[in-house]
Amino acid sequence: MFDLNFARDSFNQILAAIPLTLIVALVATIIGLVLAILVVIAREKRIPFLSQFLAVLVSFIRGTPILVQLYVVYYGLPQLLVLMNKWGWNTNPNGLPAIIIAFSAYGLNAMANLSESIRAAYHSVDFGQSEAALSIGMTPFRAMTQIVIPQLIINLIPNFTNIFLDLVKDTALIYNIGLVEIMGQANIVSSIGFKYLETYTDALIIYIIICWIFAQLFRLVEKKLRQRYFVV
Repeated sequence: MFDLNFARDSFNQILAAIPLTLIVALVATIIGLVLAILVVIAREKRIPFLSQFLAVLVSFIRGTPILVQLYVVYYGLPQLLVLMNKWGWNTNPNGLPAIIIAFSAYGLNAMANLSESIRAAYHSVDFGQSEAALSIGMTPFRAMTQIVIPQLIINLIPNFTNIFLDLVKDTALIYNIGLVEIMGQANIVSSIGFKYLETYTDALIIYIIICWIFAQLFRLVEKKLRQRYFVV
């Protein structure tokens, strides 16, 4: 039978793992967003070779499971550092923190998904508006920052929200490389009393609450931006 007392007692223990879950998701999103902007610029400018390479890289990352990507980075990054040492770079491939592996793997995953979302949001903006702005004397920079980018951000927020929430949920996999997040903590607590359903139910509730809070936060940001820029 479901042990309600055990579930209640273990809930606070699992809550303690929330900071690591959010740190990985937030840092990976920031890394991914910065890289995604650079990828979009390179692809939209159609830089020879680089744009084709990035298109293949993005397609590869979006077409493979995050767990596979995590293992590839986990085993591949230390070997890359060893190779860089042979090239004269001063790196330390030994004892590479697991958190760096998580940031790298999830950051690359976020980069691939965000770059496609940014490109879609960019092309969804009616560029007749920027052309009209140029015709009345606005500089290209002002037209981009005051007309195109605000609409791009508003169009991006729904997909950005989904990508971020997916990252939060996908952090459940970093327990495989030794990091104890929400799901890892649930596994540890459940192994003590062998009551898996109770701790997994706790984890499920925590994930639902976290995702609901961030979904409402991003929805509020989108609403405020639409009101500010009169986008309907």
